[in-house]
Amino acid sequence: MSDAEEGGKCPFGFDAKPDSGAKRYTFSHTAVVSAMPRNQLPSMASKAIKPQEDGLQTGRCLCGAVSYAIEKPAEKVFANYDQSTLRWTGGVGLTIVLRASSTRFHGWGNVVQHASSDRARHCFCRLCGSSLFIRHVAPEAMDGMLSLSAGTLDSLDGLHLGAETYIDRKPDLLMAGDDHRKLTEAEVEAMYAPRMAGE
Repeated sequence: MSDAEEGGKCPFGFDAKPDSGAKRYTFSHTAVVSAMPRNQLPSMASKAIKPQEDGLQTGRCLCGAVSYAIEKPAEKVFANYDQSTLRWTGGVGLTIVLRASSTRFHGWGNVVQHASSDRARHCFCRLCGSSLFIRHVAPEAMDGMLSLSAGTLDSLDGLHLGAETYIDRKPDLLMAGDDHRKLTEAEVEAMYAPRMAGE
């Protein structure tokens, strides 16, 4: 059975368990919890997390198979231009840096990881491919931290840009002035509207 059929490999290295005989596996932290301090682990939710549930910041992947809540409010967003981020997101990566222990996830069995380097694990939804978070494993100061993709949040209200990282790698095209077209949501949606005969 492939990793995709098993529901991927747990980003924190825990063993998979069959889910009621189905062809998917779920992950829990109980199997080898002693191998990692509790402050480096997210907690699990038994049901999907609704937008702004319990007044918390919440988010989800594109298909909704993975949802999460942030237990401690986040305020800063970081814009990242390193090569791996550009490849992973197709552009600038907007992230929120927080401790894994301050998050609660549902659909953990749908989270797949890619060991992109000896210090980072890029984690995404195995069903829709949404970039969910980067788990930092080194250096020691960042171990147990997540860079959560800000675009997966249900709302970006209250957040502000805290810093730009790898600014020397920022593509020139992102430094463009005002000589390009700017479209509103309504204008873009109109481009997909059915056309009447003769238009």
